[in-house]
Amino acid sequence: MKQIIITIQFALVAMAGQAQEPFFRTDSAFIIGKVNGIAPQAMPKQIIVAWNNAMTNNMRDKTVDVSADGDFTCRMQLHHPVLSNLVISENNMVPFYLMPGETLHMELKQDADGHWTCNYGDGSAAKKVERLLKANLDYTNEYRMMIADNSDLKRHTALCDSLIRATLGNIEAMADARQFTPYERQLAQTMATSAICQGFLFRHGELCRADLNRTFTDSLYRAELCAPEYYAPLKYLPLNDPVLFVPYRYSPLATVLATTPVCALATFMSYYAVEIQQLRQAMNRMTGDEDNLLTQMAMMQILPKGLTTAAEAYVHRQQALADTTLTAEDRAAWEASPYVPLDTVRHRALDGFTQPELRKEAERLFTATFDESIAYPIPEGDGKALLERIIQPYRGKFVLIDFWAMWCGPCKQAIEESRDLRRQLQDNPDLRLIFIAQEDAPETSEAYKQYVRENLLGADCYPVSHKELGQMMELLRFGGIPHYVTISPDGQIMRNSLNYFSNNYDLFLQRLDEMKVRLSGSNETKNKKRI
Repeated sequence: MKQIIITIQFALVAMAGQAQEPFFRTDSAFIIGKVNGIAPQAMPKQIIVAWNNAMTNNMRDKTVDVSADGDFTCRMQLHHPVLSNLVISENNMVPFYLMPGETLHMELKQDADGHWTCNYGDGSAAKKVERLLKANLDYTNEYRMMIADNSDLKRHTALCDSLIRATLGNIEAMADARQFTPYERQLAQTMATSAICQGFLFRHGELCRADLNRTFTDSLYRAELCAPEYYAPLKYLPLNDPVLFVPYRYSPLATVLATTPVCALATFMSYYAVEIQQLRQAMNRMTGDEDNLLTQMAMMQILPKGLTTAAEAYVHRQQALADTTLTAEDRAAWEASPYVPLDTVRHRALDGFTQPELRKEAERLFTATFDESIAYPIPEGDGKALLERIIQPYRGKFVLIDFWAMWCGPCKQAIEESRDLRRQLQDNPDLRLIFIAQEDAPETSEAYKQYVRENLLGADCYPVSHKELGQMMELLRFGGIPHYVTISPDGQIMRNSLNYFSNNYDLFLQRLDEMKVRLSGSNETKNKKRI
């Protein structure tokens, strides 16, 4: 263990020496590849490039075509360095390491046994970790060992600790034999501990899901599931080093982390960004390390939802108080309802972000969420082209988009309860209401087709894949559905969207009229500035 600690210390020094750019930064990156030595009939037609975005906890992938002579190019937007794979076929993957702003040249070949090898371009970041990449490390078996273990929490924790120690020992021996650099050693250690902890935490989430009622009502059972000693193996993760977010393993690790009792209980039904602070406290107890980078990243991933909830609550309250049909009793109730000042929301949302780039991103999200401007252009991102294609037929009108899915109970409830309101809005000349449904089999799912026929009242519905919905969620920065987005007549995104919440036709039209007036005033102001 002492040798491992010394190795990590050397790795930190090595990374500090390389760190000419902030770890978290957004920029385009390119892979320019060439497949050599393959007969035309055996040439792969496509290659899938996969990578992760730790900021949003999304695994991304892009399918790129391979030309007849073996050339392929992939452009991606990175937010930090990534260590991931090119997927050539189900059992054939080639690892790569890429940084924002970099172009990586890769030459792929197939050996006599059918295994793919790669030469990485000189001067690239991948070349500096080439020994690690060519080791083709994979810790799927260790992950499977953990998810297959059905012992109690105490034994499960002990097994995880023992497996991590043994695996780290094997990595040290391999790293010595292959003469890994300190940074390569650290990446290998991080890949292994992330995979094993992913399987370890899956067991915790499984226990929470197995009996949700008991988890939320039985305080003794809840205390056992959340006991810090049962999360002790997390200490092997580099909790305060951004290297944790480099390997593709981080995203699935973060996903199972969110399902553990500690995190699930902290964020369940919370409001006004309180969940951010509750998660912060829970993560600090779980890791035993206050406000470490893993804790801050977990907070970052629920921050957009918390801020959106807070902003929608402000707007909903203002709109309710502006309703001239409100009874005196209802008005008094709204005025007496709990009201959290904006500076308090800001403190709850941003406190705890100490890593400079994460703090900057958190402040950007807060500013963007509470920006007083009425609309903003569709941002750049993988989902932009799809969204623009969907809204193009409706230019010149306001478009209310309802994001939903057949598996989403609240989505369907909102659709069904808003039927009368939507019927009244069908002939409004200034508005179109459309639906974007996450549906991977729209042509073959009879349940989906029947639901659309019976409930959408003939409105246009655009089915998108799970991947495409994820791209638009990242583009528009929302964390779940149902979700509503209003597009202005000139194709911009309105900051405060129309929605079905009131199911009051007169109030809906009042809000639409207010939106028109504000947008008109905003455009006049812009025109005067141009003059």
